[in-house]
Amino acid sequence: MNDNEFSDRRLKILIALVFLLIGWLCFQGAAAGHAQSAPANLSPGLQEVIKLTKAHMTDDVIMAYIRNSGTGYNLGANDILYLNSQGVSQPVISALLQTKSAAPSPASTADYTAPTQPTPSVPPPSVNPPGEPPTEPPVVAEASAAPLPGSEVTLPYFQAQLAPYGNWTDIPGYGPCWIPAVQATAPDWRPYFSGGHWNYTEQGWYWQSDYPWGEYVFHYGRWMRDPNFGWAWVPGYHWGPGWVCWRNAEDAGYCGWAPLPPGARFEVGVGLIWNGRVAVDTDFGLGPDLFVFIPFDHFWAHDYRGFLAPGWRVGALYRGSILANNYRFVGGHFFVGGIGRDRIGVLTHHDVPLARIEFHDSRISHERDIQRDRAVEVGRGHDSRDGRGGGFDHRGY
Repeated sequence: MNDNEFSDRRLKILIALVFLLIGWLCFQGAAAGHAQSAPANLSPGLQEVIKLTKAHMTDDVIMAYIRNSGTGYNLGANDILYLNSQGVSQPVISALLQTKSAAPSPASTADYTAPTQPTPSVPPPSVNPPGEPPTEPPVVAEASAAPLPGSEVTLPYFQAQLAPYGNWTDIPGYGPCWIPAVQATAPDWRPYFSGGHWNYTEQGWYWQSDYPWGEYVFHYGRWMRDPNFGWAWVPGYHWGPGWVCWRNAEDAGYCGWAPLPPGARFEVGVGLIWNGRVAVDTDFGLGPDLFVFIPFDHFWAHDYRGFLAPGWRVGALYRGSILANNYRFVGGHFFVGGIGRDRIGVLTHHDVPLARIEFHDSRISHERDIQRDRAVEVGRGHDSRDGRGGGFDHRGY
Protein backbone atom coordinates (compact mmCIF):
# COMPACT_ATOMS: atom_id res chain seq x y z
CA MET A 1 0.00 0.00 0.00
CA ASN A 2 1.51 3.36 -1.02
CA ASP A 3 1.50 6.54 1.09
CA ASN A 4 -1.42 8.15 -0.78
CA GLU A 5 -3.71 5.16 -0.28
CA PHE A 6 -2.72 5.01 3.39
CA SER A 7 -3.48 8.75 3.83
CA ASP A 8 -6.85 8.44 2.10
CA ARG A 9 -7.81 5.48 4.27
CA ARG A 10 -6.73 7.31 7.40
CA LEU A 11 -8.79 10.39 6.37
CA LYS A 12 -11.89 8.24 5.79
CA ILE A 13 -11.47 6.60 9.19
CA LEU A 14 -11.07 10.05 10.77
CA ILE A 15 -14.25 11.32 9.09
CA ALA A 16 -16.18 8.25 10.24
CA LEU A 17 -14.97 8.76 13.81
CA VAL A 18 -15.92 12.43 13.64
CA PHE A 19 -19.49 11.61 12.63
CA LEU A 20 -19.70 9.05 15.43
CA LEU A 21 -18.57 11.84 17.73
CA ILE A 22 -21.25 14.15 16.29
CA GLY A 23 -23.95 11.59 16.99
CA TRP A 24 -22.73 11.04 20.54
CA LEU A 25 -22.42 14.77 21.26
CA CYS A 26 -25.88 15.46 19.81
CA PHE A 27 -27.32 12.72 22.03
CA GLN A 28 -25.54 14.14 25.05
CA GLY A 29 -26.70 17.67 24.16
CA ALA A 30 -30.31 16.52 23.81
CA ALA A 31 -30.10 14.70 27.12
CA ALA A 32 -28.68 17.81 28.80
CA GLY A 33 -31.59 19.84 27.34
CA HIS A 34 -29.63 22.91 26.27
CA ALA A 35 -28.85 24.45 22.85
CA GLN A 36 -25.36 24.43 21.39
CA SER A 37 -23.83 27.90 21.48
CA ALA A 38 -21.52 29.27 18.79
CA PRO A 39 -17.78 28.79 19.42
CA ALA A 40 -16.15 32.06 20.44
CA ASN A 41 -13.60 31.91 17.61
CA LEU A 42 -15.86 30.73 14.78
CA SER A 43 -14.05 31.70 11.58
CA PRO A 44 -15.62 34.03 8.95
CA GLY A 45 -15.49 31.15 6.46
CA LEU A 46 -17.62 28.92 8.68
CA GLN A 47 -20.00 31.81 9.30
CA GLU A 48 -20.46 32.09 5.51
CA VAL A 49 -21.16 28.33 5.28
CA ILE A 50 -23.88 28.73 7.93
CA LYS A 51 -25.34 31.72 6.04
CA LEU A 52 -25.54 29.66 2.86
CA THR A 53 -27.20 26.81 4.77
CA LYS A 54 -29.76 29.19 6.30
CA ALA A 55 -30.46 30.56 2.80
CA HIS A 56 -31.38 26.98 1.75
CA MET A 57 -28.52 26.65 -0.71
CA THR A 58 -27.89 23.11 -1.97
CA ASP A 59 -24.85 21.11 -0.85
CA ASP A 60 -23.35 21.49 -4.34
CA VAL A 61 -23.46 25.29 -4.11
CA ILE A 62 -22.02 25.34 -0.57
CA MET A 63 -19.22 22.93 -1.49
CA ALA A 64 -18.44 25.04 -4.57
CA TYR A 65 -18.06 28.01 -2.22
CA ILE A 66 -15.71 25.99 0.01
CA ARG A 67 -13.57 24.97 -2.97
CA ASN A 68 -13.46 28.44 -4.51
CA SER A 69 -12.67 30.22 -1.24
CA GLY A 70 -9.22 28.58 -1.08
CA THR A 71 -9.47 28.47 2.71
CA GLY A 72 -8.16 25.68 4.91
CA TYR A 73 -10.53 24.83 7.79
CA ASN A 74 -9.32 23.34 11.06
CA LEU A 75 -12.48 22.06 12.72
CA GLY A 76 -12.59 21.21 16.39
CA ALA A 77 -15.25 19.18 18.13
CA ASN A 78 -17.17 22.32 19.17
CA ASP A 79 -17.11 23.61 15.58
CA ILE A 80 -18.48 20.34 14.23
CA LEU A 81 -21.22 20.14 16.82
CA TYR A 82 -22.25 23.75 16.22
CA LEU A 83 -22.33 23.33 12.43
CA ASN A 84 -24.50 20.25 12.84
CA SER A 85 -26.87 22.14 15.16
CA GLN A 86 -27.23 24.88 12.50
CA GLY A 87 -28.38 22.38 9.89
CA VAL A 88 -25.10 22.05 7.97
CA SER A 89 -25.22 18.67 6.24
CA GLN A 90 -22.75 15.84 6.81
CA PRO A 91 -21.41 15.99 3.20
CA VAL A 92 -20.60 19.69 3.71
CA ILE A 93 -18.91 19.02 7.06
CA SER A 94 -16.95 16.23 5.36
CA ALA A 95 -15.84 18.68 2.66
CA LEU A 96 -14.71 21.12 5.35
CA LEU A 97 -12.70 18.41 7.08
CA GLN A 98 -10.94 17.52 3.86
CA THR A 99 -9.70 21.11 3.52
CA LYS A 100 -7.98 20.91 6.91
CA SER A 101 -4.49 20.88 5.44
CA ALA A 102 -5.34 22.70 2.24
CA ALA A 103 -3.21 25.74 1.44
CA PRO A 104 -4.79 29.00 0.25
CA SER A 105 -5.06 29.44 -3.47
CA PRO A 106 -1.81 30.89 -4.87
CA ALA A 107 -3.73 33.59 -6.70
CA SER A 108 -5.99 35.48 -4.32
CA THR A 109 -9.32 36.59 -5.73
CA ALA A 110 -8.56 40.07 -4.39
CA ASP A 111 -5.72 40.34 -6.87
CA TYR A 112 -7.80 39.15 -9.81
CA THR A 113 -8.44 41.78 -12.47
CA ALA A 114 -10.43 40.84 -15.54
CA PRO A 115 -9.68 42.63 -18.80
CA THR A 116 -11.62 45.82 -19.26
CA GLN A 117 -13.11 47.15 -22.46
CA PRO A 118 -13.15 50.71 -23.80
CA THR A 119 -16.16 52.85 -22.98
CA PRO A 120 -18.46 53.00 -26.01
CA SER A 121 -20.43 56.13 -26.74
CA VAL A 122 -24.18 56.28 -27.27
CA PRO A 123 -24.89 57.50 -30.80
CA PRO A 124 -27.96 59.67 -31.33
CA PRO A 125 -30.99 58.14 -33.03
CA SER A 126 -30.70 58.27 -36.81
CA VAL A 127 -33.08 60.37 -38.85
CA ASN A 128 -35.17 58.24 -41.22
CA PRO A 129 -37.24 59.33 -44.24
CA PRO A 130 -40.86 60.32 -43.49
CA GLY A 131 -43.15 57.36 -42.97
CA GLU A 132 -40.41 55.02 -41.74
CA PRO A 133 -39.89 54.18 -38.05
CA PRO A 134 -36.75 55.60 -36.43
CA THR A 135 -33.72 53.36 -36.18
CA GLU A 136 -32.83 52.68 -32.56
CA PRO A 137 -29.19 53.06 -31.51
CA PRO A 138 -27.46 49.93 -30.20
CA VAL A 139 -27.83 48.99 -26.55
CA VAL A 140 -24.78 49.92 -24.49
CA ALA A 141 -23.98 48.12 -21.25
CA GLU A 142 -23.59 50.21 -18.09
CA ALA A 143 -20.69 47.91 -17.18
CA SER A 144 -18.50 49.81 -19.63
CA ALA A 145 -18.71 52.94 -17.50
CA ALA A 146 -15.95 53.55 -14.97
CA PRO A 147 -16.77 54.16 -11.30
CA LEU A 148 -17.17 57.81 -10.32
CA PRO A 149 -14.25 59.42 -8.45
CA GLY A 150 -14.37 58.54 -4.77
CA SER A 151 -16.47 55.42 -5.32
CA GLU A 152 -15.69 52.54 -2.98
CA VAL A 153 -17.05 49.95 -5.41
CA THR A 154 -14.89 49.01 -8.38
CA LEU A 155 -14.63 46.08 -10.74
CA PRO A 156 -11.77 44.41 -8.77
CA TYR A 157 -13.78 44.86 -5.58
CA PHE A 158 -16.84 43.14 -7.09
CA GLN A 159 -14.62 40.38 -8.49
CA ALA A 160 -13.11 39.67 -5.09
CA GLN A 161 -16.46 39.66 -3.28
CA LEU A 162 -18.35 37.51 -5.79
CA ALA A 163 -15.67 35.00 -6.85
CA PRO A 164 -16.53 32.47 -4.09
CA TYR A 165 -20.18 32.36 -5.18
CA GLY A 166 -19.87 31.99 -8.95
CA ASN A 167 -17.67 32.45 -11.99
CA TRP A 168 -16.44 35.53 -13.84
CA THR A 169 -16.33 35.37 -17.61
CA ASP A 170 -16.06 37.79 -20.52
CA ILE A 171 -19.26 37.96 -22.59
CA PRO A 172 -18.91 39.69 -25.97
CA GLY A 173 -20.49 43.14 -25.93
CA TYR A 174 -20.68 43.25 -22.13
CA GLY A 175 -17.16 42.59 -20.83
CA PRO A 176 -16.56 40.89 -17.47
CA CYS A 177 -19.79 39.33 -16.15
CA TRP A 178 -20.55 37.22 -13.09
CA ILE A 179 -22.46 33.91 -13.37
CA PRO A 180 -24.02 32.82 -10.03
CA ALA A 181 -23.31 29.21 -9.06
CA VAL A 182 -26.79 28.81 -7.59
CA GLN A 183 -28.43 28.52 -11.01
CA ALA A 184 -26.37 25.41 -11.81
CA THR A 185 -28.47 23.44 -9.32
CA ALA A 186 -31.71 25.42 -9.64
CA PRO A 187 -32.70 25.65 -13.34
CA ASP A 188 -35.69 27.87 -12.53
CA TRP A 189 -33.53 30.41 -10.70
CA ARG A 190 -33.77 34.04 -11.78
CA PRO A 191 -32.88 37.43 -10.26
CA TYR A 192 -35.35 39.05 -7.85
CA PHE A 193 -37.35 35.85 -7.42
CA SER A 194 -36.13 33.34 -4.83
CA GLY A 195 -34.06 33.93 -1.73
CA GLY A 196 -35.49 37.38 -1.08
CA HIS A 197 -38.53 39.64 -0.90
CA TRP A 198 -39.66 43.27 -1.25
CA ASN A 199 -39.60 45.87 1.52
CA TYR A 200 -40.75 49.47 1.31
CA THR A 201 -38.09 52.00 2.36
CA GLU A 202 -37.23 55.68 2.02
CA GLN A 203 -35.80 54.71 -1.40
CA GLY A 204 -39.05 53.01 -2.46
CA TRP A 205 -39.25 49.29 -3.16
CA TYR A 206 -36.07 47.64 -1.92
CA TRP A 207 -35.10 44.03 -2.65
CA GLN A 208 -34.10 42.35 0.61
CA SER A 209 -31.91 39.42 -0.44
CA ASP A 210 -31.14 36.39 1.71
CA TYR A 211 -28.03 35.55 -0.33
CA PRO A 212 -24.68 36.67 1.13
CA TRP A 213 -23.86 38.21 -2.27
CA GLY A 214 -27.24 39.88 -2.75
CA GLU A 215 -26.16 43.31 -1.50
CA TYR A 216 -23.92 43.63 -4.57
CA VAL A 217 -25.82 42.18 -7.53
CA PHE A 218 -29.35 43.34 -6.70
CA HIS A 219 -28.39 46.94 -5.90
CA TYR A 220 -25.60 47.59 -8.40
CA GLY A 221 -25.35 46.71 -12.08
CA ARG A 222 -27.85 44.96 -14.34
CA TRP A 223 -28.85 41.43 -15.36
CA MET A 224 -29.07 39.78 -18.75
CA ARG A 225 -29.94 36.26 -19.88
CA ASP A 226 -27.30 34.76 -22.13
CA PRO A 227 -28.06 31.67 -24.28
CA ASN A 228 -24.77 30.06 -23.25
CA PHE A 229 -24.39 31.09 -19.60
CA GLY A 230 -27.94 31.67 -18.39
CA TRP A 231 -28.45 34.66 -16.10
CA ALA A 232 -25.37 36.88 -15.93
CA TRP A 233 -24.74 40.00 -13.86
CA VAL A 234 -23.13 42.98 -15.61
CA PRO A 235 -21.34 45.25 -13.09
CA GLY A 236 -22.49 48.83 -12.51
CA TYR A 237 -21.45 51.44 -9.97
CA HIS A 238 -24.62 53.31 -8.96
CA TRP A 239 -26.62 52.04 -6.00
CA GLY A 240 -30.37 51.50 -6.34
CA PRO A 241 -33.01 49.87 -4.12
CA GLY A 242 -33.90 47.42 -6.90
CA TRP A 243 -33.12 47.76 -10.60
CA VAL A 244 -36.36 46.33 -12.01
CA CYS A 245 -39.23 47.21 -14.33
CA TRP A 246 -42.67 46.93 -12.68
CA ARG A 247 -46.00 45.93 -14.22
CA ASN A 248 -49.46 45.95 -12.62
CA ALA A 249 -52.01 43.32 -13.68
CA GLU A 250 -54.50 44.47 -11.07
CA ASP A 251 -57.62 43.11 -12.79
CA ALA A 252 -56.12 39.61 -12.74
CA GLY A 253 -54.83 39.98 -9.17
CA TYR A 254 -51.14 39.91 -10.09
CA CYS A 255 -48.13 42.19 -10.07
CA GLY A 256 -44.91 41.60 -11.98
CA TRP A 257 -41.30 42.73 -12.21
CA ALA A 258 -38.25 41.97 -14.34
CA PRO A 259 -34.56 42.87 -13.94
CA LEU A 260 -33.49 45.88 -15.99
CA PRO A 261 -31.17 45.03 -18.90
CA PRO A 262 -27.60 46.41 -19.20
CA GLY A 263 -28.76 48.98 -21.75
CA ALA A 264 -30.72 50.78 -19.02
CA ARG A 265 -27.98 53.22 -18.00
CA PHE A 266 -28.17 55.50 -14.97
CA GLU A 267 -26.98 59.08 -15.21
CA VAL A 268 -26.86 61.30 -12.14
CA GLY A 269 -29.30 64.20 -12.39
CA VAL A 270 -31.07 62.65 -15.37
CA GLY A 271 -32.15 59.16 -14.39
CA LEU A 272 -32.37 56.04 -16.51
CA ILE A 273 -31.38 56.29 -20.15
CA TRP A 274 -32.71 53.77 -22.65
CA ASN A 275 -31.72 53.81 -26.32
CA GLY A 276 -30.34 57.34 -26.04
CA ARG A 277 -33.43 58.82 -24.39
CA VAL A 278 -34.73 59.34 -20.86
CA ALA A 279 -36.71 56.24 -19.88
CA VAL A 280 -40.24 57.65 -19.57
CA ASP A 281 -42.94 54.93 -19.55
CA THR A 282 -40.69 52.47 -21.34
CA ASP A 283 -40.68 48.70 -21.09
CA PHE A 284 -36.89 48.48 -21.76
CA GLY A 285 -37.53 45.83 -24.42
CA LEU A 286 -38.35 43.23 -21.77
CA GLY A 287 -40.54 40.39 -23.03
CA PRO A 288 -43.14 38.42 -21.01
CA ASP A 289 -40.77 35.52 -20.26
CA LEU A 290 -38.42 37.81 -18.31
CA PHE A 291 -41.10 38.85 -15.81
CA VAL A 292 -41.98 37.33 -12.45
CA PHE A 293 -45.75 37.54 -11.91
CA ILE A 294 -46.92 36.94 -8.33
CA PRO A 295 -50.49 37.10 -6.93
CA PHE A 296 -51.05 40.10 -4.68
CA ASP A 297 -52.15 37.64 -1.97
CA HIS A 298 -48.55 36.37 -1.80
CA PHE A 299 -46.68 39.62 -2.36
CA TRP A 300 -45.46 39.66 1.24
CA ALA A 301 -44.01 36.15 1.14
CA HIS A 302 -40.31 35.98 2.01
CA ASP A 303 -39.62 33.68 -0.93
CA TYR A 304 -41.70 33.62 -4.09
CA ARG A 305 -41.02 30.02 -5.07
CA GLY A 306 -44.35 28.24 -5.24
CA PHE A 307 -46.30 31.39 -6.08
CA LEU A 308 -45.00 32.12 -9.59
CA ALA A 309 -47.72 32.39 -12.23
CA PRO A 310 -47.69 29.30 -14.50
CA GLY A 311 -46.09 29.72 -17.90
CA TRP A 312 -49.38 29.45 -19.78
CA ARG A 313 -50.71 32.55 -17.95
CA VAL A 314 -47.69 34.80 -18.31
CA GLY A 315 -48.48 36.06 -21.83
CA ALA A 316 -52.02 37.10 -20.89
CA LEU A 317 -50.85 38.71 -17.64
CA TYR A 318 -48.22 40.70 -19.53
CA ARG A 319 -50.69 41.91 -22.16
CA GLY A 320 -53.26 42.79 -19.51
CA SER A 321 -50.81 44.71 -17.33
CA ILE A 322 -49.65 48.32 -17.36
CA LEU A 323 -46.22 49.77 -16.64
CA ALA A 324 -45.83 51.02 -13.07
CA ASN A 325 -42.18 52.01 -12.71
CA ASN A 326 -42.59 55.45 -11.07
CA TYR A 327 -38.88 56.26 -11.00
CA ARG A 328 -37.82 59.64 -9.62
CA PHE A 329 -35.17 61.43 -7.55
CA VAL A 330 -35.82 62.10 -3.86
CA GLY A 331 -33.19 63.78 -1.69
CA GLY A 332 -30.40 63.11 -4.15
CA HIS A 333 -30.96 59.38 -4.62
CA PHE A 334 -32.86 57.23 -7.08
CA PHE A 335 -36.35 56.31 -5.90
CA VAL A 336 -38.36 53.35 -7.22
CA GLY A 337 -42.06 53.82 -6.51
CA GLY A 338 -43.32 50.81 -8.43
CA ILE A 339 -47.02 50.18 -7.99
CA GLY A 340 -46.98 52.46 -4.95
CA ARG A 341 -47.02 51.96 -1.21
CA ASP A 342 -50.69 52.86 -0.68
CA ARG A 343 -51.93 50.85 -3.65
CA ILE A 344 -49.98 47.76 -2.60
CA GLY A 345 -51.51 48.12 0.86
CA VAL A 346 -55.02 48.10 -0.64
CA LEU A 347 -54.37 45.25 -3.07
CA THR A 348 -52.63 43.01 -0.52
CA HIS A 349 -54.88 43.93 2.46
CA HIS A 350 -51.69 44.52 4.40
CA ASP A 351 -50.24 47.55 6.15
CA VAL A 352 -46.99 48.58 4.45
CA PRO A 353 -44.41 49.49 7.10
CA LEU A 354 -41.40 51.67 6.32
CA ALA A 355 -38.40 49.37 6.62
CA ARG A 356 -34.86 50.46 7.48
CA ILE A 357 -32.03 49.30 5.24
CA GLU A 358 -29.07 47.56 6.84
CA PHE A 359 -25.80 47.32 4.92
CA HIS A 360 -23.58 44.43 5.91
CA ASP A 361 -20.50 45.27 3.87
CA SER A 362 -18.40 48.00 5.47
CA ARG A 363 -16.87 49.08 2.16
CA ILE A 364 -20.22 50.01 0.68
CA SER A 365 -21.36 53.35 2.02
CA HIS A 366 -24.88 54.06 0.78
CA GLU A 367 -25.04 57.50 2.40
CA ARG A 368 -21.72 58.43 0.78
CA ASP A 369 -23.10 57.33 -2.59
CA ILE A 370 -26.12 59.59 -2.08
CA GLN A 371 -23.99 62.60 -1.12
CA ARG A 372 -21.62 62.01 -4.04
CA ASP A 373 -24.41 61.68 -6.58
CA ARG A 374 -26.21 64.68 -5.17
CA ALA A 375 -23.03 66.79 -5.40
CA VAL A 376 -22.65 65.81 -9.07
CA GLU A 377 -26.32 66.55 -9.67
CA VAL A 378 -26.22 70.00 -8.05
CA GLY A 379 -23.02 70.76 -9.95
CA ARG A 380 -24.95 70.19 -13.18
CA GLY A 381 -27.68 72.58 -12.08
CA HIS A 382 -30.17 69.93 -10.90
CA ASP A 383 -30.94 70.26 -7.19
CA SER A 384 -33.14 67.28 -6.38
CA ARG A 385 -34.16 68.25 -2.85
CA ASP A 386 -37.65 68.96 -4.17
CA GLY A 387 -37.84 65.47 -5.66
CA ARG A 388 -38.02 66.67 -9.27
CA GLY A 389 -34.39 66.74 -10.42
CA GLY A 390 -33.25 65.99 -13.90
CA GLY A 391 -36.14 64.90 -16.06
CA PHE A 392 -38.21 63.16 -13.38
CA ASP A 393 -41.17 65.01 -11.92
CA HIS A 394 -43.66 64.22 -9.16
CA ARG A 395 -45.63 61.96 -11.47
CA GLY A 396 -42.84 59.41 -11.20
CA TYR A 397 -40.92 60.09 -14.40
